[in-house]
Amino acid sequence: MSKIFFTSDLHFSHKNIAKLCPEFRPATDCIDELEEYMIEAWNNTVSPEDTVYNLGDVSFAHNIGKIENTLGRLNGKHHLIFGNHDTLIERHKRRFLTTCKHDGNPLLSSAQYYLKLKLPEISNILILFHYPIHEWDGCHKGWYHLYGHLHNRTAPVPGRLLNVGWDLHGRFLTPADIDALLKDLPEMVYFENQK
Repeated sequence: MSKIFFTSDLHFSHKNIAKLCPEFRPATDCIDELEEYMIEAWNNTVSPEDTVYNLGDVSFAHNIGKIENTLGRLNGKHHLIFGNHDTLIERHKRRFLTTCKHDGNPLLSSAQYYLKLKLPEISNILILFHYPIHEWDGCHKGWYHLYGHLHNRTAPVPGRLLNVGWDLHGRFLTPADIDALLKDLPEMVYFENQK
């Protein structure tokens, strides 16, 4: 049975990422070592039948061929929410959506800035965006907001929101993880007299 995962801010081809966020990365500034570590972590978790929602900043590379090579080695269906370092992918979006990789899936199954998602594994609606949002669609109904960008930090925002970044968790999160971390948090109150 296929599985679903969430992550963010993998920063492939970023020489200094292990210095900036060392907890879940090897202690090296060698891009090839960092890249192999993250590809291995991805493929040890994600099968070709699985789906990953990646909330941005997938690659620091400034060469489209390098990005294609990296994405081509990652298992599964890969849905990208654009982050601030994904401009090259955004400019060549069609190419990433139509080029197939080793497992038969396209390099990217979808690519957009924002996604409203309903999964059968979670009895709630998910709002996916690279940045933490102070108020998101459905926040007053208890809808979940998943974000990245902050690496190993969390946004000081009330409500049911979660940084799904690799540098905070050191693993890919599942729908069960998301639900367990967010379901008991209080909903955001829109007006103080709304109770």
